[in-house]
Parts: sequence; structure tokens; C-alpha cells
Amino acid sequence: MKSFNTELNIQTSMTNIFLERIQEICQRVAQTTSLEELYENLIHFVSDACDSSASAFMTVAESGMHNPSFRIGQGTGRFANAAGEPSHEEYAIKVLSEAINRHSNYHDKNAIAFYFPHPENFAVLVYIEVQQPMSDENKKLLTFLNNSVISSIQAHTSAKLAERSNRAAVIALASLAEHKDHDTGEHIMRVAIMTDEIVQVLGELGYYEESITPEFERLISTASILHDVGKVAIPESILQKPGKLDAEERKVIESHTEKGPNVLEKSSRMLDGNNYLLKLAIEVALYHHEHYNGQGYPTQLAGQEIPLSARIVGLADVFDALASERPYKKAWPEDETIDYIKNQSGQQFDPLIVEAFLKVMDYRREAKLIQWTEEMSVKVPHLDNDHRFLIALINQLASAEKIGNRRIAESVLDELINYTLDHFQREELFLEKMGYPDLSKHKRLHNSFTEVIQDIRWQYLHGFRPKINNEILLFLRNWLSKHILVEDMKYTLPVSA
Repeated sequence: MKSFNTELNIQTSMTNIFLERIQEICQRVAQTTSLEELYENLIHFVSDACDSSASAFMTVAESGMHNPSFRIGQGTGRFANAAGEPSHEEYAIKVLSEAINRHSNYHDKNAIAFYFPHPENFAVLVYIEVQQPMSDENKKLLTFLNNSVISSIQAHTSAKLAERSNRAAVIALASLAEHKDHDTGEHIMRVAIMTDEIVQVLGELGYYEESITPEFERLISTASILHDVGKVAIPESILQKPGKLDAEERKVIESHTEKGPNVLEKSSRMLDGNNYLLKLAIEVALYHHEHYNGQGYPTQLAGQEIPLSARIVGLADVFDALASERPYKKAWPEDETIDYIKNQSGQQFDPLIVEAFLKVMDYRREAKLIQWTEEMSVKVPHLDNDHRFLIALINQLASAEKIGNRRIAESVLDELINYTLDHFQREELFLEKMGYPDLSKHKRLHNSFTEVIQDIRWQYLHGFRPKINNEILLFLRNWLSKHILVEDMKYTLPVSA
């Protein structure tokens, strides 16, 4: 009897130790701040819970999928260098498939498959090899870990969805102006990306630390998208006028800085003025044409009186407007645009923001993967313009990864997807009209590339890809270069003949 009690006490003590370990790991799970942080550490959480240093890997599969295949994500041990490769091990496939079929963890004598359902109809799984079978009691305790991870996935996913839904709604509202000003759709996203980059560098330089709160940093890019929303009320005849505006027309177009905020303030009142995104958007829409020296419009504010949000977006707006072709002007060369902004430091622009902008441009140059050359011209102006913009997006993606800003990378990936699809549609329509004989093959190439970048973005947005690594950046560069220089050149022949 004494021996039995001793053994029971030992087992109880071991169970209590295991429970304490699980509770400590659950606390670490709860402290993760993003999906990518959670998934980056998930294997380690699971390994610690199982008290195992053996090989493990994470994978993703659709819920209810028959005969699923498993691609290795992050891995440890013998799976450490297998990221991106499919798993061909029959035993691992069997264990993971059992977890999917049961919609729960599956324990075998040599391995455990952890099953974490995701709100978007797929499951995150961790396959881990174990040195010895786990007791039934400890298997039950592992449900605490499962519940903690599932709750964290749901919380992070909900927050991400809310943030992206807000941004999508803002883009939809801002894009209404695109019907009047045909460059607006591209322009607003370029301004948003530059805004995010400037804010990042201001933080690096230690400027405006009191104003650049985490909330400001997170929302200013989205708010910047609404800077020109008031143009929806401006007649197209003025927005698209190829020549210089007269005094009355200039007055009309300047009124967009007051018309936009009026619309946004109505929405803000519905929320009792408590929505920080709308507050920033109103500041940006109203004041982004104010000048640091007080010579701007509509209120002639000067210096620090101009909200920081508007000072940042104002510079980003001017940079993109000068660097882009408009009905009334050609695009300025990049060096001339940079010189203009340098010369306007302390006049039109806040000197500290100019300093941050110049550092952003240095980052962009250092990260540049591909350079447009005249050899890439297909002799079709609107398609050449598309290709230039796609090249710029790939370079911006490289820059975002260089400075380590996921928010910028997400924005660039979103724009890369949208612009790629729009460009392919425009190019295919052009080829169809000219009777291009290899149109079917060209479409297949387009579809294949679209699937790849959609998969990259999906993984990145869901936290399964911590970085857009160099391998992906080189793939994007090489595919676009080859596609333009080889495939697209095939349809220039009839045009140039």
C-alpha cells in the first residue's frame, strides 16, 4: 500500500509539473503580438510542451480535405532546411491526415500531430517526433495548449481582418475619385507606401517620438489614402485639363481640401469623434497642401501648426505628383524631383521630414533589384508605363524587406496583385485586338505568375511567411525581366515593322 501511495504521489507530482509547464507556455502564447510571431514560435511552444528536442515542422491544410498533401513550413531538426518542400514521408502524412480527419490532435507512439483550426476554413498543424509515448493524463492537459493557440489565432486573425477591412473600405471610398482623375488609383497607393516609409525612418531618426505613437504608425498610411477624396466633387473638365488652369479653375480645384473633410466629418460625428483613423484622415485631407512657410492653402497654417500627418502626406503627395505623368505635364526624372524637395526644405516642407524622405530614397536605391531601360520598351506607351510601375513595385517590396516593415510589404503586395491583374487584362485586350497568334500561351504565363504571387501574398498576410526572402524577390525580378525582354518582345514585331 505504501508503495502504491508513493507511486501515486510521484505521478501526481509529475502531472503537476507538466501542468505548470503547460500554463507557462500558454502564457507565452497569449503574449504574442501577431500571427507571424505566433507561428514563428509555435514549433518551440509545442516542443517545450512535449519536453522534446526532436525534429518537427509546421504545415497548413484545408479543413475536410481528402488525401491532403503537406508542404513543410518552418522546421527544426532534420526538417530545418526543408521549408517549402512537400513532405513525402508516409508516416508523417498518416499522422497528419489522422489529425485532419479527427479535427483534433492525434497521438501515435513515435509522433504527435497538433491540430489548430483556423477561422478561414483551414487548419494549422505541427508534426513533432517524440522520444516516448505520452500519458493519457498529459494528452488531456495538452488541450490547454490547443485552446490557448486557437484563441490566439482567432484574436490575431480578427484584428487583422478588421484592419484590412477598414483599409479596403477606405480604398473603395478614395477610388471614387478615380472616375474623375484617372491616375488617382495608382497615386493614392504610391502615396500610402511612401507615407509609411517616411514614418518608419522618422522613428529610426528619433524625430517626433511623442506624436508617432504605435496607433499613428499603424493608421497614417490608411488615412493618407483619403488625402484627395474631395476631388470627387471637382469637374472632370478641370481635373483632366491638359493646359494651365486659370485663376478661377485653380480656386475650384483647391476646394477639394475642404470638400473632402466635410464628408469625413459627417462620418466622424456618427462615431462621436472617437475614431482615430477618421481624425487622421480629416487632418490629411484638409491640410496636405499647407506649406511649412505658411504659403499653402486652404488656411495658411505654418510650421508645427500643420498636423504632422498632413506634413508627411503633403511631401509624399508632391513627390509622386512630380514623378508621375499627368494630362498637363510629363513625369519629372527622379533626381530632379529629389532636388526640388531638397530645395523646398523649410519652405514647402518640414526639414525633418525632408531628411527622412531622403533616407527613404537611399533605402530604395540600395534595395533596387531591377532597372527600367529602353530595351524593355514594347513600343506601346500604356503598356510600357505598366511595366515601369510593376518594376517599381518589385523594387519597393525589396526596400520594405530591407528596412523590415511588414506593413509596407503588405501594401506593396496588395498593389502588386491588383496592378498585375489590371496590367495583364490590358495587355491581353491589346493582343486580342491586334490578332496576336500566341495569345493563349501568353495568358497561361500570366495565369501562372498570378497564382504564384497570390500564394506568396496569402502566406505573408496569414503570418506563415515571416519574410519576403531574397529567393522570392529574385524570382519576381527574373520573371518580370524575362517576360518583358522575351515574351513581350514577340508582340512588338508587328508594331515596329
